[in-house]
Amino acid sequence: MDASILTIDDSLPLHLLMRSIFDSQGVTYHSAYDGRRGLAMAADVHPDVILLDVDLPEMDGFEVCQQLKSNKETSPIPVIFLTAGVTRSDQAKGFGLGAADYICKPFVAEDLLASIQSSLRKRHSNERSVADRITAAQNREVLEEAIAAQTARAAASGQPMACISCDVDELRIINTHQGRGAGDEVLRSVGQLLLSRCRANDTVFDCGGGKFVIVAPGMNRRGAGRVAHELCEEVMNLRIVAPGVKTGVTCTFGVADSIVAAGQSLLDRAEGALTKAKLNGRASVSVARPPR
Repeated sequence: MDASILTIDDSLPLHLLMRSIFDSQGVTYHSAYDGRRGLAMAADVHPDVILLDVDLPEMDGFEVCQQLKSNKETSPIPVIFLTAGVTRSDQAKGFGLGAADYICKPFVAEDLLASIQSSLRKRHSNERSVADRITAAQNREVLEEAIAAQTARAAASGQPMACISCDVDELRIINTHQGRGAGDEVLRSVGQLLLSRCRANDTVFDCGGGKFVIVAPGMNRRGAGRVAHELCEEVMNLRIVAPGVKTGVTCTFGVADSIVAAGQSLLDRAEGALTKAKLNGRASVSVARPPR
């Protein structure tokens, strides 16, 4: 395992145990004994994975995780909570903050190594899947896998997850009348807006043809609906200006969550809501309702 790992925990025996586990694994190991030092080291050494205790002096692990995920430099780093006495509410809170996994103390070394390997594979997959030079959103190819993983996590934590489907209105007309350069500027501007408005643990996917999908763990359809309405307004205020290009743009949104999906495809439910919104005209939002 060629990786760099940072453990943030106030227990010296735990760090000694970690070093003994990682000695034969080809791991570069870093230790921090409190949250503030851990945040500083994460920003300095950029580890591949962070192992984080919840019960820390001064600043607990949840606050550390929140700060890691709100920092663009450290937000891509997978965080695995490694703590004793895990409760369902703790798991829900941790996953809601963007944690990759929870390992309960005392732990089995093989389980810890498997979780680290899984987090590394997912991170590398995400890094490879950045869509293209235009939007910097994730690729369509990993959307289904991401939804499946987040759905399983939501079921385990008892928390909802939402899916927002977004379609750039009349992109084909923009491409035809103002040129492909104008269309690319529209996609870039909309993509940047969606990325800037999302939380650290949300993911934006560029599905091609002017369609985007936002996966929002820990959010229900009501909250996602508010986000979609805000985005709809903000897109209308965009003015795309580039050499030879000057145009406005609107987007239409469909929203669903894991509750209304009720065993169906969450993405299909969001797409169905988007289709309904399209029937209502451009620049509108439709939120899926529970099946009767």
